[in-house]
Amino acid sequence: MADYKKEFAWISETEQDFQPLFRRMDKDAAMYNQIEYALQDLETKQPSKDVVNITMNDAKVFADKAQAYMNSSVTQAVVEGRLTDKEKAYIESWDADIQYELDTRLLARDISSLKSFLTEQACVRGTDAARYISWTKDEQFIPDLLTIDSRYLIYEYGDKDLDRTAFKTIRSKTSILEKYPNANFQGTSKVGGIQEEWTKEMCRIWLVDPYKIVGEGQMVKEYENIFGYVPLVIQGVGAGSMLQDENSREHRFESIFASNRLLNDHIHMMASILATLNYYAFNRPDLWESDAGTLAKKPPKGGSRKTLSIDKGTRGLFPSAFKDIGQATRLLYAMLLGAVQRGSFSNLEYGNLTFPLSAVAIEKMRVQQDTIIGPRLQTMGWFYRKLHYMIRDQYVSGGYEVELGREGLSKVYKSSELDKKYSITYRFFPQSPIEDIANLAKGQQALAFGLSRITTYTDILKLQDPMGEIMRGRAEKAEQ
Repeated sequence: MADYKKEFAWISETEQDFQPLFRRMDKDAAMYNQIEYALQDLETKQPSKDVVNITMNDAKVFADKAQAYMNSSVTQAVVEGRLTDKEKAYIESWDADIQYELDTRLLARDISSLKSFLTEQACVRGTDAARYISWTKDEQFIPDLLTIDSRYLIYEYGDKDLDRTAFKTIRSKTSILEKYPNANFQGTSKVGGIQEEWTKEMCRIWLVDPYKIVGEGQMVKEYENIFGYVPLVIQGVGAGSMLQDENSREHRFESIFASNRLLNDHIHMMASILATLNYYAFNRPDLWESDAGTLAKKPPKGGSRKTLSIDKGTRGLFPSAFKDIGQATRLLYAMLLGAVQRGSFSNLEYGNLTFPLSAVAIEKMRVQQDTIIGPRLQTMGWFYRKLHYMIRDQYVSGGYEVELGREGLSKVYKSSELDKKYSITYRFFPQSPIEDIANLAKGQQALAFGLSRITTYTDILKLQDPMGEIMRGRAEKAEQ
């Protein structure tokens, strides 16, 4: 019998190693979800009293803008190899229809699409991940794709590929017991953590504490891995540090907040200080000079923005120079906003400019956008490429012959037609009406110059299905 305690030790130890990365992800998630800010006292580190706290939306707006930009991009899948144009079009068509099937199943689980999930993960977490398994139920083909939040994923690579992985999901006690009747819940908790571990030989399901790093877990199911490899696709963003020092894991596969992470709290702090100073303008502390002096009846506590008693003939307690503080604060706030803009998007992307710019100036300012969005679109392309090969290999090895695609446009795909040597590349091109018009003009000139249609459609017009468009054009000519 296997030593399950020893097997689980790998999960517990590896989770400890991933903690610096997870803490960074938690901090980014707090920025993304706009967790309310509270100005802290410098000495006690507790929330300060009598402060008007402001939570600025810079990080959230930046993330939403980046994701909208990425989600609006056109996905282009191009097959290359020693194949006929018809064979290439067949593979590209199968790829599009299998992706449609995956999105349909994800939509049933309240995930809008695989692309939108990967976009959010690439922007906020910095790593895309999913588990894919093909199986049949009642003679029906099931392309089972499970999207994974990389915040709860640990993994280890071997010499060439993934050696073992584990990821945690939180489920209700009822749903866990329905699927794993032998699960032994402790206490009165209504939820539990399911840790799904994969090696090249086995898959094990563990019941764990949903919110803590634990040293032990209860194995509730174990079965053989029939694929011979770990059926997970993991792809980190090509941004961040590749150093190998002690703190390198925390800074690998960075999120879009990398440049502004340390500035975010200062933005909230400056906004809170300015708001508090403005509030003081209407609720400033006043001085009350009397014969009783500081022994006046029930003098208010200092800092309460109420009337304070002082000794007669003396200044006693007097208000701070709020005007000077406000000017210095506004200067620092402007500096912080400039730094945040340099680490995110320019005002051009937010539509805040009130004066026209030349085409050259616009192009230069968009370079900043490309430095943030480009690595993440490239990461999604690598992810889709890995996923395509995994789905294709399972489809071919399973000998499937399945009808796939949209209703009314579906077709039957034979595994034998996919069992070929080829390379597939995914690229993403953001949509822009102005850019589309320019591309059409450039494409017309390229064809007149003598460039091939596949090069023109792929690299200049950036069509989603260039080979399919060529095949449809040939069909129209044949009909004529």
